Order: sequence, then C-alpha cells, then structure tokens
Amino acid sequence: MAESLVPPQDASDYPLLEYFKTAIEEGDAFLLAQKGYNKIPEAINAIMGDNQDLRVANLSSVTSNHVGKLATDLVAGMTDVKPFWEYKTYNKRYEQHTNVYGKVSQHIWLQGMLDLKFADVVKYSIAGGSGWAELYWNTETQTIDLRAWDPRDVIPIRPTASLSIQDAYGVIKRRSTTVNYVRYLCNEVYGCPEKAGLIKPDRDGSMVSLSLRNTRVGQLLDKLGNPFRERLFGNRPHQEQPRIPAVDLFEAEIKDETRNEKSYPVKMGQFYEKDDPDGQYKAGDPRNNWSYIVEPGEKLYPGKRLVVFTSTARLYDGPSIYWHGMFNICKLTLDPWPWSWLGKAVLWDLLPLQKSLDKHLRVYDDWLEKLARPDVLADKNSTSKAALDRMDTRRAGGKYQHNPIAGKGMQIVYPNPLPPEFFKGLDFYVQEMRELSGVADVSQLMRLNQIPSSDSIEQIMEAMSPSVRMRSRVIEAFMREFATMMAYNISQFMTMSQRMTIMGADGITPEDYDYDPSSLIPAFIHADDFGPDGILTRAAIQRGPRPRFRRAKEFLRQFSFQVSPGSLLAASEVQRKLLYLQLSRAGLIDHWTLMEVLGIPNVGTPPMGANSITDRLLAEQQMGLGMQVNPAGRKASGQEPPRLVMKES
Repeated sequence: MAESLVPPQDASDYPLLEYFKTAIEEGDAFLLAQKGYNKIPEAINAIMGDNQDLRVANLSSVTSNHVGKLATDLVAGMTDVKPFWEYKTYNKRYEQHTNVYGKVSQHIWLQGMLDLKFADVVKYSIAGGSGWAELYWNTETQTIDLRAWDPRDVIPIRPTASLSIQDAYGVIKRRSTTVNYVRYLCNEVYGCPEKAGLIKPDRDGSMVSLSLRNTRVGQLLDKLGNPFRERLFGNRPHQEQPRIPAVDLFEAEIKDETRNEKSYPVKMGQFYEKDDPDGQYKAGDPRNNWSYIVEPGEKLYPGKRLVVFTSTARLYDGPSIYWHGMFNICKLTLDPWPWSWLGKAVLWDLLPLQKSLDKHLRVYDDWLEKLARPDVLADKNSTSKAALDRMDTRRAGGKYQHNPIAGKGMQIVYPNPLPPEFFKGLDFYVQEMRELSGVADVSQLMRLNQIPSSDSIEQIMEAMSPSVRMRSRVIEAFMREFATMMAYNISQFMTMSQRMTIMGADGITPEDYDYDPSSLIPAFIHADDFGPDGILTRAAIQRGPRPRFRRAKEFLRQFSFQVSPGSLLAASEVQRKLLYLQLSRAGLIDHWTLMEVLGIPNVGTPPMGANSITDRLLAEQQMGLGMQVNPAGRKASGQEPPRLVMKES
C-alpha cells in the first residue's frame, strides 16, 4: 500500500487515485489468499445448476441439484426471523423514542422488503462465506434501504481478525456500472460536472463477450484461451468504442484522523453560497444535515472520510453523509473462524458430495439406456454389417435375417443388475448433504413453528442443534450493529411528517418542539449544557444547539438494541408465546401484553398511565377483567402447554 497510511489531501486526483489503486491491489490480494475464495464461483454455479463438465454426447450428463435445493432451504430457515426491533433505554424521559425507533424500524423492514434483501445477504454468506449488507438512504425513494454485496466486491483496508469491519482502517466497495450513469452522478449527485468528461470505460459491459459462455465451444475457449476470441470479445483497441461502456465505481470509507491545522474554521461538506430570496437559508448555511464546520485543532472527519472515484477521476472527497460514524456496511459470516476473514461457507463441504451424487446418477442413467438398448453380438459369417448397422434393439417391430448355416446369428446381451449397495450410496449422499448443511435441523425448527403439538418448552429449545444456535447468535450480533445504524438513520433522515404517517400521533416526541424543531434529537443533550440544578446554562442558550450529528452521537449512546440469545429465529417465538400463556394462566400477565405477544389485532390500548405489567394488572382488576375459567368441564391444570392436534379427515 502507499507509504502514508492517510490518503493524500492533494487538490490533484492523481496522488489519491494512486493511493487507492495500491490499496485495492493489496485488498484483492488479501481476499485471494483466503481459504475457499476460489470456491465461491464454483458454489454459485452449483446453486444455479451450471454444469461445466465436458462429456461425450452419448453418455449421460444428468444432475440432481441438491446443492441448490439445500441452499434455498437453508436461506429460508435463516431468514425465518420474527419482528425483532426492540430498543431500550434506562432514561425514562426518552421511552417514547424507543417506541418510535422500534415501530418505524419494523415498518421499514416490512414495507421496504428489507427482509427479502436481507435474504440476499444470507445467500452470499452461504455461497461465499460472508455476505455484506449496506444500509443506506435511497434518494430516489426517499427511504432507508438495504443493498446486499458480494464478498469479492467489498475490499477491506488493513482488516483485523474481528467479525466486524468496524475495526479495520477502511473499506472499499466496488461495483460495475455504465459510464453514462457515473456521468449522471457527476452532474446531479456529487456536483462535479467538470469530471464527467474524465470518466473512461474499463471494459465492454455488453453481452457480446458472454454469448458463448454456456456453449461447449465457449467452455473450451475459457479453459484453453484464444487470441482471436480475446481480440473479438476481450480487450479491444483503445480507439474502438465499446457497445455498452462499463466502468468500476468505488466508494472508499477511511478512518482519517487529520485535524484542522489552520488558524480559522474550515467548512466540510456543502454550503450555500448566496442568500435565498425567500429567506429559507442564508449564505454559509449547510445544504444538508451532514455538513459541518471544523474549528482549529479539531478533527476534519469526526465520522469517516468518504471518497468516491473511478480509475480515472475522483467524484467526491469529503465527510461521510451518515451520522453514526461507522463504516456504512455490515459483515455477516454464518460460520466464522478466527483464522479466516471470509469464514467457511456452508456449501463448500457439499460440492464434492454433489459431484459424487451426479456420478452415481449418471451411472444409473447409462445403465437404463443400456437396458433399453442392449448390446448385440452377431456372427460376421451369418449377419452382414449393413443388417447389423440397421438393427436398433430399442425400436419395436424390428425384423432381421441371418443365415443359421453360416454361423450362430445374433444375440441380445442385457446389462448385469446394479448391486443393492448402489442405491444405498445414493441415499447416503443425500442424507450426508442434509446433515452437513444443517438443513435437517432448520426444517425441524420450522415444523415446530407450524405445529407445536405436545412438545414442552424445553423440548422446543432442545430441538435447536448447536450449529443452528451458533448461526442464530451470529445473526443476532449482526443485527445489533445493523440496528444501531438503523436508529441513527431514522434520526437523521425520517422527518416528523413521515413518522406521523407511520405511527400517527405516537410518532411525535416532545423533542420535535424544542429549540431545534422537527427532529428526534434533543436540542441540548451534552452534560455541559446544563447547570448543577439541571437547568440550561445561559452560555448554552446563547450559543444555541450544537450540530445535530454531534448531538445524535451523545443522544443515541443512551439506547441499546435488545435481542435475547437464541430468540431471533421465528421458531423460538413458539416458546415465548407458550411461556406468556402460562404466565397469564397464573395471573402474572395482563391480557393486553398477552394479546400483543400472540399477535392478535384490535385489542385496544391499555388505560392511561398503565405502562408496566403491574399497572395493567391493577387496571384489569378495576375493570373486572382477567383470565376467565369456564365453569363447565374439567378445569385446566396448567401443567402442560396447549397443543395443536392435526387429524386426517
């Protein structure tokens, strides 16, 4: 990498691009050195059923894609999560904020289909060892969105052995897009139209170069190489214009500790240059809520430094737009190991078993073909070659002549039967793949979620195998980091009107009407803003509220995202529901809390002031409510949870 750890601040693009070129080469080399990196395309091809074997045309090429089926089942099990957005704080003053963060997060998760996009992250993790999730503000839809990233396109800079990317020095996200789109970003997003002419294509993005990929000829050319094909579909001369010019767009986030060494404040971000005629803003006001002013001696990038560039131009170089001050991407490794950055993908162990299974199936397919068209032995003295060539034992109604005096004639030779161990081998491979992938355990949990039957709470929890428990804990750790970003993004981007649209009046907090209105962040939150008596100091009032991103960091430290260990998978929700029902039978849970846990709508809200379970139980006694016992029949003992019995009609 470059000699200096910190990217240069030069006005010229060349030193910065050279720095990141070296960083990308170092990061790619680090990824290539990881165990299993070369298995990622093989695992993806196995999921899609792309068979790269070149076989003789008259031999069977049948496959049974159990890898694809098991991958789908495993993703379904790992994404079968319950609504889990629960924020907590020990500051009673901000309890309404936990309600806002939880319900708005759940709304975004469901309405924005983030649950399905999270499934894409799990898919990358299953095939490539790790998957990456980018939680970002979508300027087109004006909402918080999620994007899944291939582990080969997320390049770490000086990573550590941690599960999280947050301990690394930096990270670079790489994606291929069209030149015209990048030029659009120059003009409309990053405000650098002068850079549009510097964007040069890195390759031809058209499908011409891919047209032969799935053919036998294309596979041979890929394996052997061909100068003519390279000239035709590969790196063409510079003067030739590609049909769809494509370019690699990079987004680098760096921990830059550079400080303002000047004797005057420095503006970071985008600011207005002229006063608005309507009086909405003045010259020098920030254009957005992530631009700020750095005083002498302070850090230029208290969050992260963001650089957007291609191989030929720098599009943006400034502070990250997100308040949370984290790398805006989360790493999910379902099977982490301390000596591997990518971890171990679930499908890697299945690839050789899939090959052996296909070999067995092809043997059986070839045997069936030979049974339908058996071999023929003919005496050349009694049967002519022309008659033998016309003979097809699979066709019905064949008529053949031979001279019995000249020789023995023709004989049909059927293949020997396959040994019984052959079919046991097929069952062994299928069962072994289910066992190694953990699909059998996940399927068992999903069945428990659908039909609890008479299993006790302990039996349901014991049904979670160690591998399922481990992967569930990994997802829980991933979600804690993900949810922290979600809370920051809600505070930063979700307006009061958007919150009211989702939650009604409950989406408003007292902080929306303080000195900095229409914001979830209190106008004054730092300890030095208040005197010993808890009242705002005169200096704080005269100074006014600090920048929102600074107040957001101080404010959101008081919140935590809660996920009980082993409780994320939806199957474990059965245990929680049964537990609450037992507590309700014992008179320890009110019906509002019980109905909320069971997911029953239209229950209504508890009386005013009944915020705890104890208060709600007292309110039920005053209203004459509670668990009712049917006077008819045998009374429930409560010793066993309820069970659902499925009977055939």
